[in-house]
Amino acid sequence: MEGYRVVLEHEILFRDLDALGHVNNVAFIAFMEDARVQYWKALRREISTKRIDFILAELTCRYHSPAHFGETLVIGIRAADLGHKSFGFEYRMDDKATGRLVVQGRSVQVMYDYEGQQSIPLDELTRKAMAAVEGLPLARLLEATGKG
Repeated sequence: MEGYRVVLEHEILFRDLDALGHVNNVAFIAFMEDARVQYWKALRREISTKRIDFILAELTCRYHSPAHFGETLVIGIRAADLGHKSFGFEYRMDDKATGRLVVQGRSVQVMYDYEGQQSIPLDELTRKAMAAVEGLPLARLLEATGKG
């Protein structure tokens, strides 16, 4: 998937469907969560619930076409915005067989100290790791996300 370095596939299961026989809107939100976990794995090289130090602050989803049982979605996620305490992701979901655009989305995450119950700055190490995942020098990533 062009422009996305973290990509996963999801075969549509019966449990993903609504009463009308297409993927329920809530399922797409769950697919975005799966993508965030995959991105964090790429970022941190290992994953544990204790190593996820962000909370979801905002999520939007734009539906372009329905997805159905048995189809496979190709799901891409990329960094979209790096702020002082927050960062954004962009998502794209295409039907694998046809390339048809199904969903686009955005989310905003806030770095968070669960013990202290407060937001914390997005540290330089995480910024550099995101740039590495995106395959860009940090300055280019900041420029590409409008923060350079």
